[in-house]
Amino acid sequence: MSTIDAHYTPAHHFARDADRYAAWERAGLFRPRPAAERFAMILPPLNITGGLHLGHAYEHAISDAFIRHRRMLGAETLWLPGTDHAGIATQALMERQLAAEGTSRHELGRDAFLARTRAWGDMTGETIAAQMRRLGMSPDWGRSTYTLDPGPARATHAAFSRLFRQGLIYRAERDTLWCTGCQTGLSDIETTETASGRICTRCASGIEIRSTPQWYLATTTLAASARFAFESGQLRIDPPELATEYLRWLDEMRDWCLSRQLWWGHRIPIWYGTDGQARSFGPDEAIPAGWTQDEDTLDTWFSSGLWPLSTLGWPDATEDLARYYPNDLLITGSDLLFFWAIRMTMLCTHLTGTAPFKRLYLHGMIRTEHGKKMSTSFGNTIDPLDYADEFGTDALRLALCRRARPGADLSFGRTDLTGALALLKKLWSIARLTTAYGIHLPAGTPPEPQEPAHPLDRWLASRLERTRALATAGFEELDLAGATDALARFMYDDLSDLYLEARKPSLRHDPGSRATLAATLAELLLLLHPIAPYLTEQLWESLTDPNCSRQDALDAHAWPAARPARLDPRAETEADRLRRLLHAARSHRAKHGIPAGAMLPGHADGLECTAELLRLARLRLDDTSRDRHAAAILTCGPATLTIGTAGSR
Repeated sequence: MSTIDAHYTPAHHFARDADRYAAWERAGLFRPRPAAERFAMILPPLNITGGLHLGHAYEHAISDAFIRHRRMLGAETLWLPGTDHAGIATQALMERQLAAEGTSRHELGRDAFLARTRAWGDMTGETIAAQMRRLGMSPDWGRSTYTLDPGPARATHAAFSRLFRQGLIYRAERDTLWCTGCQTGLSDIETTETASGRICTRCASGIEIRSTPQWYLATTTLAASARFAFESGQLRIDPPELATEYLRWLDEMRDWCLSRQLWWGHRIPIWYGTDGQARSFGPDEAIPAGWTQDEDTLDTWFSSGLWPLSTLGWPDATEDLARYYPNDLLITGSDLLFFWAIRMTMLCTHLTGTAPFKRLYLHGMIRTEHGKKMSTSFGNTIDPLDYADEFGTDALRLALCRRARPGADLSFGRTDLTGALALLKKLWSIARLTTAYGIHLPAGTPPEPQEPAHPLDRWLASRLERTRALATAGFEELDLAGATDALARFMYDDLSDLYLEARKPSLRHDPGSRATLAATLAELLLLLHPIAPYLTEQLWESLTDPNCSRQDALDAHAWPAARPARLDPRAETEADRLRRLLHAARSHRAKHGIPAGAMLPGHADGLECTAELLRLARLRLDDTSRDRHAAAILTCGPATLTIGTAGSR
């Protein structure tokens, strides 16, 4: 057992957190471990146009909490990370860089431009991975994938070729939304209306209507597949009210303009023969001599729409595909319902007959404390590492999870972080008090105290069981706000404000109270670990009995199981009466201007915890106070507390 510092200062723990994360990686904790139950998620691939912003941190904190919880439940978990080449956005960024250097992509030539852009993508991909590690995210880094990697490229090629041969991809000349800056056709959802007219969402240039030949995907058949995925029960959407939006988008679906007049991205797998014939050869087919490939690239959302398949080896019948498809859960923003989530359900369900994920969790958008949308164009985006530097990684994660409910936007700021940090400091002080009494956490699975005799010990065990049930339900129902609130209330109201204050004199010598505190704190650390992994593991190590070998990482420990035998309504009633009478006694002092520390005579009846009530209420036992010198008689059910006057004896 190591010493716990007097104060929890997040800045002092950064180096230790990095070492702990490296140890988790070395131990292979983030890789799937064979088990009867499997749980798979994909991380929405992050655009290589830049690093993480607070919205990413929000989505990742939610995802990481769920994946750590599933690991603790013993499931074989896969959380697969990756990055997206982000065709239009990345090409626009690179062209701005070249313009600042006084050159252009056309002067560089296609091959040199693509090589430079690949180098940029490699650099930003490494930056993103480092940021995620810094925030404690735990995907299986060994499976990290990029949308232009050979596997996803092969899957994109195969999907396009298959859809082309089914007659669902065709070429037509139509009026097209044309970006005057990117010099490419766009789909309508890649533009937005402003006071000065329609503009491109990527480069803010004006949009013209031009008649241009483009490749289109007919969506009627695919939309029917996506509707079937939901209506057949293969796919569940949270929150349920967004299912209406899902179906509305499908009903209003237009044919999808797939081609982009760009260099960066998946080049369209169409070749033209000498007679002008167009054909899509599959990825394993040889291209006949003299055939030339189409110059355009595919809309980025086409390749990312195949992400649940392309990351697992489709179109080949791989072991990963059989093991982890469909995914169990997809977590993404509600603003990506049409851009990405629906496109995945259309493409993947059509190509395999099975929806790509069983459950779709759509989170809301992060806004400023004043409710304004965070946007690069507004200049109000926040680097989550700035908050992590000031408040600590765990405080940032806790603050985000404490606001996480499906579909709900959240105004987020320093008040949330201050509250989360205060909660972690409370946990720290509880752990430090525990060490001061020489109490160690039990090795292995926390045991049950042997039939605690004192009603407050039985009450705390009962409250812990109810809290465990609420936290478990929160994770199962994708309501992290509910889970974290339940844990916070238990820590503040039950463990700290009542139990530790009431049982403090017994913690040095009474085996029942010592065992109760040890078992309670051990379980609390396990319940909080998916949300605040660094601090909980540090405290677990610090509180472990020095005579025991070092414990495994908390990810490898079991999520606390239900123990209904701990429920004790009688003890809960007793503690509730104690709490109510104590509050009434303190209100009596405040009302009459009696100093909080002044001792008064008093007497209690009808309560097992008489000694604790009198001590906490700053009353000395005096039987005469209940008749001749009563200043107040307070009741709660059959329990009565009589408070005497200051001058009575």
